[in-house]
Amino acid sequence: MPRSSAQSDFVIQSEHEVFSEPGLPPNADAVSLPKATWHTNLASTRATTLVYWFVALTLLTLLLLTVIGPHIPSGE
Repeated sequence: MPRSSAQSDFVIQSEHEVFSEPGLPPNADAVSLPKATWHTNLASTRATTLVYWFVALTLLTLLLLTVIGPHIPSGE
């Protein structure tokens, strides 16, 4: 299959440089970082779970009323 004029034929060859890890000085101490805290105004996991349960119970109640409702006598 012939190549289009937009394709090039050159190849780049290069030597890969090998980098070594920089060493720490002998008198270097371990770094202690402060504990990160995340402040957000989003709902917590517990609040989300409670809302899911409330919605599920409400939908279950409405489903039961829909299924059982027509079978309840009107009292006439």
